[in-house]
Amino acid sequence: MNGVWKAYNIFHYIKLAGIWISGISVLLMMLMIVYDVTMRTLFSSSIRGGFEIIQNYMMPLVVFPGLAYVYASGVLPKMDLILERLNKKAKKIMIFFMLLLELFVLVLIVQFSWEYAMSGLDRKTAFPAAGTLYPLYPLFFLIPIAFAMIVIENIFIFIKNILDNNPSMVMRETENKPEELL
Repeated sequence: MNGVWKAYNIFHYIKLAGIWISGISVLLMMLMIVYDVTMRTLFSSSIRGGFEIIQNYMMPLVVFPGLAYVYASGVLPKMDLILERLNKKAKKIMIFFMLLLELFVLVLIVQFSWEYAMSGLDRKTAFPAAGTLYPLYPLFFLIPIAFAMIVIENIFIFIKNILDNNPSMVMRETENKPEELL
């Protein structure tokens, strides 16, 4: 189990990098909007193509890099009320079933979003802003990467439930966890 925790600890740093990217993107988006509103209000001018840049660049950078961290944090609903009422064996079976179902759906999302990103790359998808075409296709790859990281998280949870006697839908818990991860 220690090897799994070490690998998960490395993966945790990758998820933290995603959260930092999302946080910095929120900050940049906020500064860009404040600057644009100030310029419009005081000087009757604005950032040319600012709305399109925020919509097509900043918003995906806010959402997708941090998605795996949010999923791993356990804030998303996961049938906790039902699982608490089951005995340990039934709970473990239900968790395995839900994890396999999630993995199936998430792998499909990764596959189809990867195909879409590759199609965008082939077509060199772009968007117009202020009379210039800006490339959009690189951001298409954020989607399969984000969902692939959730697949990896679910694989870690699956392995944890195989090796551990305490079934759970999250990887990080306060009990039975090595001290360096607290």
